[in-house]
Amino acid sequence: MAQYFKTFRKEFIEITHAAGYEHPCQFKMEDIDVNVDDHYLSKELDKTYMYNKTPVPFTSMQELKDCIYLGGASINSVGKI
Repeated sequence: MAQYFKTFRKEFIEITHAAGYEHPCQFKMEDIDVNVDDHYLSKELDKTYMYNKTPVPFTSMQELKDCIYLGGASINSVGKI
C-alpha cells in the first residue's frame, strides 16, 4: 500500500508540472474534467458539483512547508487561533 501511494504521489506531481503548475494546490476547479456519463461525457469539476474552491495562495514550496495548517510552525508560536 505504501508503494502505491508513493507512486501515486510521484505521478500526481508529474501531472501537476505537465499542467504548468508547481504544486497541486494551484489547480482550479475548471482545470479538471469529470466523467459524468457512460457515453464519455465530461464536465468541469466546478460545474459538476456546483462548487468553487477557495483559491490557495502559493508563492513557494517553503511557504507550504511552514504553513501551520499543514504541520509547519506550531499554532502557539504563530499566535493565531
